Amino acid sequence: MKPRYISQRRQLIRSFYTGIGKTTVIFSSAFLAAVGAGLVSLGIVFYMRDIFNASGSQIGLLVAFWSLCFISGCIFIRPLFDHILPRYTLVIATSCMCVFTLAIHSSDSLIWVYIFYGLYGFSTSLFWPPLMGWLSQKVEGIELSKTISKFNFSWSAGMIIGPFLAGYLSEKGTELPIYAGSALFLLTSFMIIGAILSLPRIRKDRDTKLPLERRSLEKGQDTLVRYPAWVGLYTTYVIMGVILNIFPVSARADLFMRKSVIGLLFLSRALFTTSGFIMLGRTTFWHFRSLPMLLGQVSLAILLILMVYTHSPLLLGLILGGIGLLMALGYTYSLFHGVSGSTDRPKRMAIHESLIAAGLICGSSIGGIIYQRYSMATVYWFCSAVVLTGVLIQSGLSLRARRLREKVY
Repeated sequence: MKPRYISQRRQLIRSFYTGIGKTTVIFSSAFLAAVGAGLVSLGIVFYMRDIFNASGSQIGLLVAFWSLCFISGCIFIRPLFDHILPRYTLVIATSCMCVFTLAIHSSDSLIWVYIFYGLYGFSTSLFWPPLMGWLSQKVEGIELSKTISKFNFSWSAGMIIGPFLAGYLSEKGTELPIYAGSALFLLTSFMIIGAILSLPRIRKDRDTKLPLERRSLEKGQDTLVRYPAWVGLYTTYVIMGVILNIFPVSARADLFMRKSVIGLLFLSRALFTTSGFIMLGRTTFWHFRSLPMLLGQVSLAILLILMVYTHSPLLLGLILGGIGLLMALGYTYSLFHGVSGSTDRPKRMAIHESLIAAGLICGSSIGGIIYQRYSMATVYWFCSAVVLTGVLIQSGLSLRARRLREKVY
């Protein structure tokens, strides 16, 4: 009886791990890497401020340099890995991310911090586009929307935890968030290696690019929505560049907030963002439609204007939550419409991620300079002007897409 029981248990265990496929590995990797990225992105702000007494513009330029390296990696380095199985690219990326973030702590001057943070940006360009391209292969329509929703939930859940932990850990020790982020990148690398060695479905997976014969039936004029969606993604991440990198400096210097309170504000934003991803994954009314996107961008501009007159942590938390919801809208619009119908999804994901990085460059660098010379209120007015300019461009692109669609039909 006992040998039979043991045999049944072994069979259950074998059935469990042989059934684990790429989505489990991708969602887990996205979560762990996002926690690490959240720790490092907020932790580096506090680290630069406390260790090197860096100004807002110096911190903004650091983030802009990371973003520039990330974009360069997406354009020039990532294509070299197009024909390497994504799982191996992810191992290389997470290992390098661990090494370069850990090296930041050994830097004794700002120039070395910039160098190692830039190399961290290059490494990150080998992680997110291949991961997202691998995930979206061979799915379209509603299935694609649901898959993207689950992926967004995975990484955004990590971004909920990461900044909150960064605020808490930085009060115990300024370098602790960077150490913790490095450890999580290493853990992600080990987890992927373990999946490669032990999971049969991962070993058999051969997805690199989508074959030409698997072109989507939805490919056509509808996918022109991706162009205004990409504009919205860029302007949204100009705002995020300010929120993630300039707002913490202003909150401490002008509003006298503790680091843990700033972490809680970021937690509020991340919770709303995750809720937005879940809602968008359960609905289809926004598929291939421009109006919800345009209304979302106008609402984003209004919230930024409200931040000019808001100083209460509670009200700031609610406004940041609203910004988080609209960030989810802009991100999902770009991600869904970017890959829908595409036969080269890693390339589309590289465009998506490059626009995010370009927005972060503009927001963090220009926002830091404006804050240094004028005030945080001026930064918010600048951001609202950027968003409204984007709305005008999106409206023109949407009208053009509609006219082209009408000609086809």
